This record gives sequence, structure tokens and C-alpha cells, in this order.
Amino acid sequence: MDSNSSSTNSDMPASCSSFQPSSDPNLLDLGSCSTQSNRYRYDVFISFRGSDTRRGFVGHLYAHLVRKGLVVFKDDIELRRGQSISPQLLQAIQDSRVSIVVFSNDYASSTWCLDEMTAIDECRAKLKQTVFPVFYDVDPSHVRKQHGVYENAFVVHTETFKHEPHRVDGWKRAMTCLAGLAGKDVRNKPEFEEIKTIVQDVIKALGHKFSSFADDLVGIQIRVETLKSQLRLNLEDDGFRVLGIWGMDGIGKTTLATVLYDTISHHFQFDACCFIENVSTIYRDGGAIAVQKQILHQTLKEKNLDDYSPSEISGIITHRLYNMKLLLVLDDVDHFEQLQQLHINAKLLCPGSRIIITTRDVHILELYGADRIHEVELMNKDEAREFLCTKAFKSDNSSNDYVELIPKVLKYAEGLPLAIRVMGSFLYNRNTTQWRATLEGLENNPDSGIMKVLQSSFEGLEGREKEIFLHVACFFEGEREDYVRRILDACGLQPDIGIPIIAEKSFITIRNQEIHMHKMLQELGKKNVRGQHPDEPRLWSRLWLYGDLHDVMITKQGVVKAKAIILNQREDVRKFKKLRDEDLSKLENLKVLILSHSNFPGSFKFLSDSLHYLLWNGCPLTYLPSNFEPYNLVELNMPDSCIVQLWEDIQHLPNLKRMDMSNSKNLKVTPCFEGMEKLERLDFTGCINLSMVDPSIGLLTKLEFLSLQNCSSLVNLDFGNEAKLWSLKVLRLSDCKKLKNSPDCSGLFFLRYLDMDRCASLSTIHESVGALQNLKFVSLRDCTNLIEMPDSLNTMRSLTTLDLCGCSKFNKLSLRHISTSQSLMSLIFLDLSFCNISQVPNAIGEFKCLERLNLQGNKFTELPSTFERLHNLSYLNLSHCHKLQNLPLPPTESGPSNSVGRYFKTTSGSRNHRSGLYIFDSPNTFKFTHANKYFSRYMVNWLERLIEQPLHFRCGFDLVLPSLRKRAIPMFTDDQTRSYKGGSIVRINGPVLCVDWLGFFFWATFELHNPNQQSPSSQLPHPFYLSFESEYTEEPHPFYLSFESEYTEERFDMPLNLESHQVDGEHYTWMIYISREHCHFVKTGAHITFKACQGLIIKEWGLRLITKKDTQGSMMEMSVPVHLPLENVKVKQRSDSSSFEPKIQLPYNWFVSNKDETEMDEAKGKEIDLFNSGLLTEKTQ
Repeated sequence: MDSNSSSTNSDMPASCSSFQPSSDPNLLDLGSCSTQSNRYRYDVFISFRGSDTRRGFVGHLYAHLVRKGLVVFKDDIELRRGQSISPQLLQAIQDSRVSIVVFSNDYASSTWCLDEMTAIDECRAKLKQTVFPVFYDVDPSHVRKQHGVYENAFVVHTETFKHEPHRVDGWKRAMTCLAGLAGKDVRNKPEFEEIKTIVQDVIKALGHKFSSFADDLVGIQIRVETLKSQLRLNLEDDGFRVLGIWGMDGIGKTTLATVLYDTISHHFQFDACCFIENVSTIYRDGGAIAVQKQILHQTLKEKNLDDYSPSEISGIITHRLYNMKLLLVLDDVDHFEQLQQLHINAKLLCPGSRIIITTRDVHILELYGADRIHEVELMNKDEAREFLCTKAFKSDNSSNDYVELIPKVLKYAEGLPLAIRVMGSFLYNRNTTQWRATLEGLENNPDSGIMKVLQSSFEGLEGREKEIFLHVACFFEGEREDYVRRILDACGLQPDIGIPIIAEKSFITIRNQEIHMHKMLQELGKKNVRGQHPDEPRLWSRLWLYGDLHDVMITKQGVVKAKAIILNQREDVRKFKKLRDEDLSKLENLKVLILSHSNFPGSFKFLSDSLHYLLWNGCPLTYLPSNFEPYNLVELNMPDSCIVQLWEDIQHLPNLKRMDMSNSKNLKVTPCFEGMEKLERLDFTGCINLSMVDPSIGLLTKLEFLSLQNCSSLVNLDFGNEAKLWSLKVLRLSDCKKLKNSPDCSGLFFLRYLDMDRCASLSTIHESVGALQNLKFVSLRDCTNLIEMPDSLNTMRSLTTLDLCGCSKFNKLSLRHISTSQSLMSLIFLDLSFCNISQVPNAIGEFKCLERLNLQGNKFTELPSTFERLHNLSYLNLSHCHKLQNLPLPPTESGPSNSVGRYFKTTSGSRNHRSGLYIFDSPNTFKFTHANKYFSRYMVNWLERLIEQPLHFRCGFDLVLPSLRKRAIPMFTDDQTRSYKGGSIVRINGPVLCVDWLGFFFWATFELHNPNQQSPSSQLPHPFYLSFESEYTEEPHPFYLSFESEYTEERFDMPLNLESHQVDGEHYTWMIYISREHCHFVKTGAHITFKACQGLIIKEWGLRLITKKDTQGSMMEMSVPVHLPLENVKVKQRSDSSSFEPKIQLPYNWFVSNKDETEMDEAKGKEIDLFNSGLLTEKTQ
């Protein structure tokens, strides 16, 4: 193997050159095998004496071989049974291309090892197998001549096998032959270096293409196995299959494809194998015919191809390659034409053929019709660290001196193999001082070797894509995609096509609606921006650091070339001196300016008229420069600014689409909007001193979003006499506390969202609102002076949500114009809680789509009988209705399945909104005749309807009703129900044997004592007032069903208003249903109980299983009992001195199924669309 080999072939006895088959019947008879199939199962077979080397040398050798992507059979102890070598081991030897025999001190004493060695020698002679002897702790000459410890071993064997002398002779002959081969004597040498050399020699002997970069194969094996599975190589007659390997430059596509090729070309039967490296380079130099010639040369061994025409070459491919089972790798394809012009139709290849293509452009693979596209991932932390240590220290481990420096190098490289290899090689044999100096210099001087590789891909971009790439590299790493698109669109860079193109070419990735770019590519972009003038930022096209901007401004040289300035938000600018007005005049070419510094030094009396996009958070200016006339400006965004007035005269801005002056607390008036006909979005949220909106706003025919939220000084909103707001979709006026009248909405034909919450002075709503047939959402929460709604509201066809919660003077729900064919037929959500309604009209029963109705806190005495028509109703709240006496029959059946559950499908986060029935703190409901029987029937009806149609709820639901007598409800008293006193704890200590169970039903009876009437010692720590619609929080709940395990506590909470007098002394029943997939307590054995705060007394509680049979009849007559393995739990009292570890608190619906996730994603997607339209001010998380 090298100059340290133990012997040369000249020392071999004559018997080695004329092979004599073994007469041992236990060994394979290879005499009849004239040739060996090229389909091997293993690359390497290792023969060794386990007691000597398994845990040391051989273990390390095996690990290194596997790490390099080789398939290794390591003879191990589990296959050694009996006295003779097993057929499995003999087959493994024959199926290996290379064998390594590790001769150790005790090797010759094992007859098993000697049989193995003899079989290897037979394969060497007959099948031309390559054999590498390794001499671990023995002298090579002792092995070859059987001297020393080996002589002693053979003395024993000669005596033991005196009746089989031919067997011992065969061992000696084979040992002499193998020990005479060029081998490796590793005695008294560094183990790591010796193993590394052995591995390199093995790879070279195998003829693998990756022998030149074997040291770079960290973590390769798992990736190769993944690709092999995607190729589906083990299936017979699987047809053709095309695999694409996609990723950015330097990520290891070629390495991965090469190792994959070496693995499958030797272990699977192909008629021809071909690996074409650098297809793009060959194509550029010689066209498609040059690539075709290489394919024919490698597959058919054709040599004289220069005399053939392109059509003849294509004919050879068609007539000859199509008849072969082909393995073809095309590496580094960067244009689709390079594949198209090869005239290789994958569909016409022989069954079992495989084509593998590597590229940085996924669109090429999609066009070609690849069956699978594999995106190559960056190295993980462990792989990156190991790879760096291999390069920088020539071992798997590093010195302690470098412990704090290694993470910094890895952070810079971000898992990119190219960067790790280049950095590691450069840092090899350098001290820690040199490491630190290198790291400090990388920010402005990225490694040229890395940049050179990446630069070629950048050069392949078109002009538009180059501009987008440079913008992202300098400014937009980690930014929201929609935000970046707007800026690029303002610059005329067509991001709708440009961003997908650079994503397809692996320059960026988009995750969670954010754009991400690898740090090396960011460095490449900044290097290109600096160009030939790295120390002269005035010549750069982009500036991203204030220090560079400051240097540009204070120099006395001429015009600055910067087209975009987007300064790092985290940079402290206070250390720089203020800029002068004349300095800023140099920025005449500027198209994009984004500043995020409220204490920005200097005062901008000049802004470039070339600006297309302006965003200045916290701008200290009180007025814009008088000479600022940005004709091409697309967005003007100055949130949190000190602006008093933008400009006095009409400003002609024909390209302006967005204006954001939100939270500019000094702004008093809006500008005149004439000359801004393209405006789509206006945001004056939080402009608390804004008192006048120019009526010209009504001329904005393309305006889609208008927010005047929290403009607390605004008294009137006038859209003018001839409003043309035909495109307006969103109007936000909440917290305009002085606004007395809603605006005339005539002409707002496409308005979808109207928010006027907490407009405390508002008393009426303009009649025109009712004519808006596209309006979907109306919210007037806490408009405390609102008396009535216009009758025309009843004719709205698209309205899905109407929220009047807290309108305490609203006393009449007029539904006079309800028509069953068209009026309010889309209404899903109606909240009239804490209004002043004394009568609910009969027409409410016509709201066929209504799913959620909140009537709590009103003054009506009864509900109309038409309630039973609300078949889709899944949430009804009648709490705090102190005059309510009579209840109508509830709906007895559900609506069509395609109409149920629309609320959950359209509202993100609605999964946490409870379905159920709530009649709490409505004391007169106790007093009518047969109340107990009526509530029993009411409760059972709700349970049956919701359980039978799970689309009514998500995860579970609950009911709160005045306390019921147990004997009136079979569910509380039958054989299946288990009842316990308040404070009892149980657990399920075995499997639930019923197969078709749907979920668990829990109930608890409780009594409330008003906390205001209690003694100081029993006061609650703080008052509770929690809405039934509130989402899960970490705050303590006054009453909840608990499932407590060792480290977690799941809970199903019931929010209550504990401040109301009327609840004192009343008894209630709380019923809960939890669907099967959320009943984790069945498997975990969690402690089950109800928990309550002071002032709430749990009288009794119980639980039972709900099965499919229960839903097939009436729940008043329950099915055959199902045994539940329940166990009472006695909890030890915890002493005050004992330590207490708080448990992780989880809502009962913490588990999200695939179905739930799909529904939430769809609802979230709809809300993202609303966000992009301006319906939401913050994107759903």
C-alpha cells in the first residue's frame, strides 16, 4: 500500500501464483465461477480478531470507511455460531470488492479467522478481489512465515487437526500469500493518520470518483441512503426514473451525486453507467454535441466520433442507448436547453434506467419532468463542527484553546460545506491569534475562494434578477416577503416573477412568508456592490451602514451614486456628528430611503426627487422640504413621526400608492389628495390631533384601505358630495371618541369591513350602510351612545359578522324587512351582549346560517319560538339575563354538513373559541314550572345535536345551566357514570376496552358565594371577569377541569363573572364533552379532578364514556355499560418546607391533529389575504 508495506510480491511462495482451491467442505467452491457479476453488495469486508481490535482499531477503521460513504461488512460476533464459518459470512466475502485482513496478536489462534482468511484468499485468486493486509501488533514476517506467537498457534492447530492436515496446510498457504501482499504495518504509529491512509488507499482501489475529496464526506451516508430510496432501485421493472438534486453553489450537490453514483453503479446492475461533470461548462465550450460525445464515450466506449454530424450522434443515442438499462448523471446543468438538446427521452429508456441531474435551478428540473426533486440541506451543527475540525486540525476533535473560536467560524459559514472547507483549510496550523484576526477581517473581506465559486452563479443572472439579488443581499435578509415585494415593485423590478426566479436558482429561500439568504450569498452581494472601490462608499449603488453614509456625506467630492439607502436599525447613530443640508443634496440619484432612527442627526431640508420608496420611522421633521417633488414616489411611510403637516399646496404624485402616517401625534390635517389618483392605502391610525380629513379623499377611486383608528380629535368624516371610493374594502374608525356620525357610505360599493368600536359619541349609523351588499363585517363594540341601527341593515346579503357588544343604549333589534330569500342569510356571528334589548324579534329564526349568538346581559323575558329553526347554532350565551323566564325549544337537528362549522373555517384562532350553551346568573330561569325537567331536556338536546355533528365544535364543548336533579338525567345516574364528592381525584389505570368510544362526558355541580360578601380572609387574590370568547392565557382560572401529570397540567376552564351579586348562593351544573383525540388522560394516567378558587364550592362531579351507540338513540336512555378502569387517588399533603416545582400549564386542546392544522392553515391563509388587502393590521402568526 505504501513504502511501509511489510513485503513485496517477490517474497511470495510459488503456491500463491498457481492457486490451489481449498478442500475444506465448509468453504465456498469457487472453482466453477469463471467470472464475477459486477453487482456487489459490499465495498469492503473486514476480517479481524474481535477480542484484540473490535473496540479500538477496527471500530475506528469501520467508522471512517462508513463516513466516506462506503458499504462495509464488519464480521461481528453475532454471526459466529459453532465451530465452522457460516454460509452468510462466506457469501459476504464473495459479495465484497475489497477485503481488509487485520492480523493481530491472537488472530492465528482462531480457527474461525483462519477459515475466513482462506476464503478471502480464494476470492483474491479466483475473483480478482483486492486484499489489504494490516499488521496491528505483530511483525509482518512472523505472519508470513508463521513465527513467534503464530508458530505457537499452529503447533496447537497441527495437534488438534492431526486427522485433517490438509486444512492446516491450507491456512498456512493462505496466510503466507496474504501476508506477502503489499500491506500496512501500523505498529507504534499514530492511529488516526494510519487509518486515514488505509481509507484513502481503499477508495483508490475501488476506483470511486470521490477518492479526490474523500475527506469532505462528513454526514454523507444518511443523505445517500435518502437518495437511494427516492430512486427506488430495489423494484423490478420500475420503468425509468429521473431524480433532481437541487441546491445553492457550494452546498455539496456534486459530492452527493458522485457518492450516490459510485454506490449504485457498483451495487446495482446497469448495462451502462455514465457521469458527466460540469455539463454547463462543456455545453458552453462545445455545445450539446460535446456532451453527447462524452455520454457515448463513457457508455459505449466509442472513440472516433469527430466525423459524425449532430444528427448522426443523436441517431446513435436513439438506436443504441435506448436499448440499454442506463445510469446517467448530468452534473451542474444551468439551462434547460442543455438537457433538451441531448435528445435523450427518459420515457423511451429501458425499464430500470435512472437519470440524476444536479442543478441550482429547480425550474429546470420541473420543466424536464423530474420524478423527485431533492433539495440538499446545509450541514447541521454536529456535521459542520466535525468537518471543520477535520480540515482545521486534521482530526475529529479540537484543542481546548479553540473552543470559543470554533462557534464563530461555524456561525460565519452557516453550514455551507464550501465555506467550512475553505475556512478550515485556511486556518489549519494557525494559532488562536491568527484565527481571531481572520474572523475580524471577514466582515469586509470575505474569502476570495468562496466568492469565486459563488460569483459564477451570480453572473448567470439577468439584469433584473441581479438587482433583486443585490437588494436582498444588502437589505432584506429575514424580512417579510410582501414588504420586500412592495419595495421592489416600487423600483420597477417586477418581483412577482423576479423573486420566484432567484428562489428557483437557490439564491433565496422563503420560509413562513419571510425571505432568507445564506450569509455567504449576502457577502457575495455586498462584495459586488463594493466592486472595484471597496473603500469608496460614494461609488456604491447601495448603503446599509450609517457609518458609510456619514463618510459619503462629509467628503467634499461630488454626487453620490447610491440608489438605495436602508440603514441597519440596530446601529447607534448618536456617535456621529450632524449632517449639513448641502451634504444631503448629493443624494440626487436615490430611489429607496428607509431610516429607522427617531434621533437621526441633522435635519433633512433636502430629499431626492428621484425617490420611489420612502420609509422613515420616527422622523424628527415637522414639515417635508418645500422643494420636495417626488413625481415617481410609490410609497410615503412616516409612522411615529413629528410631522405637523405634510405640505400645504396640491402635490402632484401620480404614482403614489401608499401613505402611512400612523401614530404621528402632531399631525393636524391630512394633505389634499388631488393628484394622487393611484392611492390604494391610507393609514392615519393613532394621529390623536388629527381634526380634519380633506374631503378630496372621496376622489380616490383606487383606495382599498382607510384607517383613522384612534384619531380621537376627529369630529366629522366627509367623503364629499360625489364620493368615488368604489374600491374601498376596509374602513377603520374605532376609538374615534368624538366622531358623532358615521360617514355617508354611498358609493362604497365594495366595502367589506367596517370597524367603529368604542366611538363613544356615535348615536346613529348612516342609512347608506345598509345598502352595502358586499359588507361582511360590522363591529360597533362599546359604542355606548348608539341607540339604533338603520332598518336597511336587514337587507344585507353578505354580512357574516355583526358585533354590538357593550352598546348599552341599544334597545331595539329591528328585523322588519327580513326576507327568507335574501336578507342577512350569510350571518354567522351575532353579538348583542350587554345591550339594552327587551325583546328579541321572531324574525331571528330566519338566520339559517347563524352559528354563534351572544345575548348575555340583556333585559328580555323570553325568546321567540322560532329559535328552534337555528339548526346551525353551536354557541348560545344567555348569561346575566336577569329577567329571562321562559326558554323556547332548542334546535333538534343540525343543518346540512356543508353549511355547519363555517365560523371555524374562516376565522384563524377560532379553534380556541368554545361552542356550547351558557345560562348562568339568570336567576328567574329557576322559577318557572317544571324547570328541572325542562333544563334536563334542553341539556340533552344540545349534547345530542353537537356530538352527532362534530363540525359544530373543535376538540370539545361545554354547557352551564342551573343545577339539575341527578335523577332527572340518566347520564348522571346510570351504570356507566361514576360520581364523586367535590375534591375527589381519580385516574384511569388501564385500557378502555370499548373500541367505538367517541369521547368523555364530565359534569360538576357547584355553588357560588359572592366574594364581595365574604370576610377579608376569604377574598379572592384578584377579581375575575373573563369573556367566554377569551383565548387561553397563563392567568389562573376560577374554575377548571384538571388533568394533572408529573410535569404538566392540562385544563378545561370555565370563565365566570364572579363580581355579580345575583350569582350569590345559586347552584349550577357544568357539563363538558371532550372528543377522543384530546383525551390524553386515558393513556397518561393523569389525575382527574375539578379545581376551584375561593368562593366556589364543588358539590359533586362525575364522568362517563360516550360511545357511538349512545348517539344512535336518545341520551335520556343510555346504552349498555362499558367498564372504566378507574382508581381513586389519595394525594399526600405537601409540607410548607417541601420544594414545589410549578407544572407546565396546557389547554385541553393543545394537541393539533393534521385535520386541525389544515383547517387552521386555510383560515390563516384567508386572513393573510385580508392582511394584504388591509383588512387586518397585523399578520396572523
